[in-house]
Amino acid sequence: MNNSSIQVTLNSKNMPATFKWLGTTYRVKEVQECWRLMGAWWDGEDEKTYFRVQTDKDGIYELCFDHNRSTWTMAVVQD
Repeated sequence: MNNSSIQVTLNSKNMPATFKWLGTTYRVKEVQECWRLMGAWWDGEDEKTYFRVQTDKDGIYELCFDHNRSTWTMAVVQD
């Protein structure tokens, strides 16, 4: 998947509440899973947190936050 940049807003628990991707805004109905991966720092890999979310448009998406770059990307789309 092309890791497309997305805009994410967080709720009071620092979990994704909405995100905008490819011109469409999605409301997160449920965060199904959250996990953190520590990259191989010696290879220049960053620490990342992933969120698997279900949206108001009934899709399942994995959003990725890169801690060193402070950027969000779309990692996986499951329709």
